[in-house]
Amino acid sequence: MDKLGSKTIISASASFTGKIINAGVIDVHGKVSADLSTEKITISETGQFRGAIRAELVVISGDYDGQMEAGSVWATSTARISGKLQYKTLQMDRGAALNCHVLHNWDTKADFTDKNQETGPDKSLPGIGSGSKLDNKNSSRKKGA
Repeated sequence: MDKLGSKTIISASASFTGKIINAGVIDVHGKVSADLSTEKITISETGQFRGAIRAELVVISGDYDGQMEAGSVWATSTARISGKLQYKTLQMDRGAALNCHVLHNWDTKADFTDKNQETGPDKSLPGIGSGSKLDNKNSSRKKGA
């Protein structure tokens, strides 16, 4: 691992296994099997990364397999991503391959609370419940069948 200021570079001929901490910016051109927490990581076309990533910005042009939590993810046209991807913003170029569980980082608790306030705990959601158009249509189909 070559460290230049706050940038760490793993060259194409290098292989690293372990845990990476306190790396401000990391460029992966070789093989990495690690857990990583950083500001920015770039996985080049020759790069392979296996493990957990927590970062503000992730740029993937190579192979990634693991669990990622990121602010922003950019999957270039040569990216191959598998595992679990949790993000706030996602950009995908044509040709990028995502074969993973993809989850947008929204506040599900706040979302659930807002919906409960609109419908209330004892109220039905629109279109569902007794007397709704959906129920009436289904009832008439059953009677006529």
